[in-house]
Amino acid sequence: MPAQLEIDHVTTGYGKVEVLHDVSLAVPPGSVVALLGPNGAGKTTTLRAISGTLPVWQGRISLDGRTISGRSAYEIALRGLTLVPEGRGIFPGLDVRENIAIGANAARGLRGAERSRNIDRVLELFPRLRERMDQRAGTLSGGEQQMLSLSRAFLASPRVLMMDEISMGLAPTIVEQLFDSVATLKAEGLTIVLVEQYLTYALRFADLCYVMAKGSVAFVGEPAELQGSDALTSSYLGVG
Repeated sequence: MPAQLEIDHVTTGYGKVEVLHDVSLAVPPGSVVALLGPNGAGKTTTLRAISGTLPVWQGRISLDGRTISGRSAYEIALRGLTLVPEGRGIFPGLDVRENIAIGANAARGLRGAERSRNIDRVLELFPRLRERMDQRAGTLSGGEQQMLSLSRAFLASPRVLMMDEISMGLAPTIVEQLFDSVATLKAEGLTIVLVEQYLTYALRFADLCYVMAKGSVAFVGEPAELQGSDALTSSYLGVG
């Protein structure tokens, strides 16, 4: 099966500092792919290169067989690739209702009734937001802000959803709620690329794992291979 998202020998970095070195990975349609590795391994840089917020120096990135590297982040988003960035991704000065409306309006080709149904759906996923529709987003708790960030991403009707450390700094009960929503999206067949600090959640939901180290891919395999190898988890993930 051809990859829906493909990174082919990509090199990039910041300023004159090379961070990713000839990175290649493939994301099959309808799969959940986890990018794992220690801090500084290049996981977030990979997501930034894919989303167009960081230029690709060498190599090629394609979505549904069409090259997206070299295009603007706006153009890439219009093609159906959505990133939930590390550290939330909301408009803190707007209320929850306005943030959700921005997400709903970002979905191209949908009529008003379809947008309304999508809004109802995300409020079913995150009922706490329904209680806070008129509250300014910047005054929400960290978990509620992450729910809002995910809601806005879901409303954009992405073809591929990338999530960068959505659990960071949150209580375990909130993390469990967030990943319940990820499970729902996986069951619906959405293609997901996941960077996650909690190895347990990443291995629970992923179909395929890429372990990165020092800006390169060090291991590719199914979650069971990582779970069954103390040497791999100790060497690359600091676990064991």
